[in-house]
Amino acid sequence: MPKHIDGLSWKGYEGQDYEQFWVGPGKRHLDALERAIASHALPGGGAVTEIGAGFGRLGGCYVGKYRTSHMVEPASNLRAIAESTYGDAVQYHDAAAERLPFPSGSIDAVLMVRVFHHIAGPEAVLREIHRVLAPGGRLVFNFSNKRNPRRIARYVLGRGPSPFTPDMEQYDAALIGHSPAHVETMLAHIGFDIVERYGVGFTDKVIEAVPALGRVFAPSLALARAIGPLNIAPAQFVVAGKR
Repeated sequence: MPKHIDGLSWKGYEGQDYEQFWVGPGKRHLDALERAIASHALPGGGAVTEIGAGFGRLGGCYVGKYRTSHMVEPASNLRAIAESTYGDAVQYHDAAAERLPFPSGSIDAVLMVRVFHHIAGPEAVLREIHRVLAPGGRLVFNFSNKRNPRRIARYVLGRGPSPFTPDMEQYDAALIGHSPAHVETMLAHIGFDIVERYGVGFTDKVIEAVPALGRVFAPSLALARAIGPLNIAPAQFVVAGKR
């Protein structure tokens, strides 16, 4: 049977039907784009771990490409859905991102999507990921970029805080925005080198407003890669290597 590890973590998705979040033309477009980024950024190898794997939405981007695949997910209902999909092809873990159940240097790649904006202590999580990664190992994750056009406009109009400060911004009780410069500084200080950046969160909103455009504009990895270095997208994807 797949292995389960007990642990402590934020269980904000416990009992939620997270699959329904991805219903609608805009969300389907975003889902396809995130899958394209993860598939491209994870080349395959020995062992891969997805932190906050949910119901296994992104499992197809790495299961079968790596000899061993792990999914870390604290919500038991989502873990059960993932297990029903992937079975013994994956090892499943209930563990904290700050305390991963893996030996140091044992993982070749870590995927962490739509998780960073829930983490109050991001540096501790990045250090733990650095610990479990093998030298040259790859981290693929995204964060909510507080320096995006909407928040810049709110600031200019005097309706919100400055998006240009390095500190984290608490959007609400469960969501946190980050400064791209601060995230990149943390990565460099801990021992990561950024390989690629991708920017997402524009086209899916347009398609959600005008669904017919979804039949015209396919998710574009090239466009996301072009936007990434500008650090203005609502969500920034980062591909980094352990130095």
